[in-house]
Amino acid sequence: MFTALYADSITLHLINDDNVAQVYDLFRGYPDSDIMLMEITESYLPDYEDGQRIKYGFYAMLNDELAGLSLLGIDSVKPATGYTGADTLTHMRGKGVAPRSKPHLFYLAFELLGLNRVETGCFVSNLSSKRSIEKTAGFQLEGIMRESGLNDQGAFEDEYLYAILRRDWERLYDKSQVQVL
Repeated sequence: MFTALYADSITLHLINDDNVAQVYDLFRGYPDSDIMLMEITESYLPDYEDGQRIKYGFYAMLNDELAGLSLLGIDSVKPATGYTGADTLTHMRGKGVAPRSKPHLFYLAFELLGLNRVETGCFVSNLSSKRSIEKTAGFQLEGIMRESGLNDQGAFEDEYLYAILRRDWERLYDKSQVQVL
């Protein structure tokens, strides 16, 4: 088993049951700590189904500075399909942390876990997430899911759906660039 993935000055450290207390401590003391701590609890903790891990949450370091969180989940309904997510600390936004972390997650999904498809999305009103997703080579817009989620105001909102396939990853990415630690 691995503990981290490294490429392009970014290290994604796997969140496990044995380090979650330290991860919570890492995210304390920032202006957006409350939001990030809530996100860790809601989205980034390990999850298992039938003894298999289906959620791989990571804390991201840009060089030696805490940058945010990244996620690869495995969809139990759609065979060989995963999904990604990211939350970046406010002061680290604009540095390309989320899109530059995707090769790590794609390596995990396609090389280590044997998935065929990885999806992501965002609310149509979230322009910064849309830009981040569109900076990631391989993600293709597949459509808009009408009123598929509740936004922060509690209203239904449309979401963009993007995906990358294994064959796209094999064509666009050099898997030797990701180091398993």
